[in-house]
Amino acid sequence: MSNLNSQGKDFLLSLETQGIKLGLQRTKDLLSVCGNPEEYLNSVQIIGTNGKGSTAASLSSILIASGLKVGMYTSPHLVDLSERIRINNNKIDNHYINYFINLFFKEIKELHCTFFETLTVMAAYFFKENKVDVAIFETGLGGRFDSTTACKAKLQLFTKISMDHSDILGNTITEIATDKSEAIHNNAQCLSVTQQEVVKNILINKAKGRAANINFNLDIYDDKFEPSLLGKHQQENIMLAVKAAQHITSPTDQDIKNGIKQTSWPGRIELLSKNPNIFFDVSHNDDSIIAFCKAMESFDHGGINFLIISIQRTKQINKAIVKLKGIFSKIIITQINDRMYSSKDLSSMFAPHRSIEIIDNPDDAIKKTMPKLKKSDILGIIGSHYWGEYIYQNF
Repeated sequence: MSNLNSQGKDFLLSLETQGIKLGLQRTKDLLSVCGNPEEYLNSVQIIGTNGKGSTAASLSSILIASGLKVGMYTSPHLVDLSERIRINNNKIDNHYINYFINLFFKEIKELHCTFFETLTVMAAYFFKENKVDVAIFETGLGGRFDSTTACKAKLQLFTKISMDHSDILGNTITEIATDKSEAIHNNAQCLSVTQQEVVKNILINKAKGRAANINFNLDIYDDKFEPSLLGKHQQENIMLAVKAAQHITSPTDQDIKNGIKQTSWPGRIELLSKNPNIFFDVSHNDDSIIAFCKAMESFDHGGINFLIISIQRTKQINKAIVKLKGIFSKIIITQINDRMYSSKDLSSMFAPHRSIEIIDNPDDAIKKTMPKLKKSDILGIIGSHYWGEYIYQNF
């Protein structure tokens, strides 16, 4: 593998075909092969359904404003997988990806590590070698078997837990919350946003059983903050990040304000252009789409609301569809790839509606809708991280 050169990313992407394999053992074994870099890190793990990435970005930004060197591992990426591993917002470069794959290629193959497991260990190794002050790991899926759980974070943050990935985590909120609660480590310090009662009780009981401490009391959001992230739902994520930052270091009020103002997290009610206002949001389940809808309702613009949407087949969005139909006058249905609902199936979920248009090609959906917009209109493009390449080609 010594002549890998620029093929590190290609090798990693080839591992994606293996799909999801549950269990922590492969991650633990690869960490061991790499000298257990996680043992040298001051780590934070972020667990939940919605808001994990926004919380990670906000926490990273506040800590950077406080003068710390911060590693951040998030998923999925929008355009390029190097987005997933950053230090002080700078993406890992191809040379390092190639270096790591060259170094541990044999072991990655022998252990049958997945794409996500390999990237998680690469992140830990990269952060240790670069001597970060804090390493933030965003959980990919669930908690019990997510490879970030093998990184032994002493501080664990819980964002809102709701229904998602039911095909893997379970069909009830109890099953999903139980899976996520299994990430709690012995003697860990846990912070959480407000959760529905059943979720809260599961987290409390799991923490108690593992001699961990869990705190649901976040400070009240200060209206003097100037958040870069749009949407009222972000306030709770921001306050979770503030509480976590205060647990890690002693940020000044100005550090906190600067951090919140400078937070950048693409694909979360991201304003792509003005007049007309065009927003991109990766929301893909009931809770996140409803949060997007509430943000759209808050804009008083006097024009027409257009929506372009493509959603994965595994997603149940019945509540969200009712909300979307009430807000968007014109709905354009498309299909980004084979993992998504077909345009025909998705359009039938929206029927009846006064104006539904099917444009099978996602690039065409954007290009054909744009000329129809007046300056006072709003266009929302939602449903998946898979929109990333199309968004950044067009805007």
